[in-house]
Amino acid sequence: MMKNSKRFTVLFLALALVILTACTKEAGNESASKGGSDFPKRPLSLVIPYGPGGSADVQARLIGQSLQKQLGETVNVVSKPGAAGATGMNSLKGSKPDGYTIILTAVGPSTLTPNANEVGYNVSEDFYPIAQVSEAPYGIAVNTNSGIESLDDLLNFAKENPGKATYGTTGAGLHQHVVTSDFLNQLPDVEMEHVPFDGGAEAVSALLGNHITAAVNTISEIIPHAESNALKILAVTTDERLESLPDVPTFKELGYELVGQGAWFGFMAPKDTPKEIVDTLDEAIKMALEDDKVKEQFENAGLPIKYLNSDEFKEKVLVENEKNAKVIQSLN
Repeated sequence: MMKNSKRFTVLFLALALVILTACTKEAGNESASKGGSDFPKRPLSLVIPYGPGGSADVQARLIGQSLQKQLGETVNVVSKPGAAGATGMNSLKGSKPDGYTIILTAVGPSTLTPNANEVGYNVSEDFYPIAQVSEAPYGIAVNTNSGIESLDDLLNFAKENPGKATYGTTGAGLHQHVVTSDFLNQLPDVEMEHVPFDGGAEAVSALLGNHITAAVNTISEIIPHAESNALKILAVTTDERLESLPDVPTFKELGYELVGQGAWFGFMAPKDTPKEIVDTLDEAIKMALEDDKVKEQFENAGLPIKYLNSDEFKEKVLVENEKNAKVIQSLN
């Protein structure tokens, strides 16, 4: 009797060991397929495709500090400027898809640069959007002394004075130019010549000096001059009117569809990064943007927070990339 009992015990323990081993193996396989649930367990590199000191650098450091607290690992901001953002994007493309190297990119390096030149990557094929963090809307403005009071006035002036109406932007082929060019292409009777400048400040200065008819800039660049009554903002690119400009209509309410609403920034990872890791980063970025201190710092820096989750950001990038490609081809 005791012999049978011992034999049963041995068999039971052996069977339990087999089951435990199988479960452990399955759990390990599941963890590996998801990218591992212990992410992160070493420092992260947060790449920006621009030089230090700009708005991308500011946003990366503010969010990086929050991620460091939330995730318990060091977050290093690494600047990799060059080739209109392509240098940084290609460095990410060649990184291991494990979540430890991500990039804070923008509309330019993502959907403009690769459509204007052969740069070695396609944003829709080579990257995994994590989250959008900000978007600075544009406004079209004129000199207050011009006598132009509305967007219709500006368009009528261009119709009635062919070859005389001009608009300035931050540069040829950049987002303000792409958005405005596509808008004007919808109006075959309207002719406005594009005048590119080396940055938004130069475009605003030219408008203040009456050297151009209009300018398309980020709201933060023109609103101080509107408040001093030197410039008049005719329309903004957002879906809804801005709280800071309640009397200024949107292009949308005036009946115009635009290819983009503003200069956005967002995080991306290499394309094969496990979804579990992307979700972890997405959630941490969202929490960072909800922090009162971070929100205050963004506001003080003139950076409008506009969070989109991974799925929303992915859809936006796909749509804008396709639309911007068509506009850039027409410009070329």
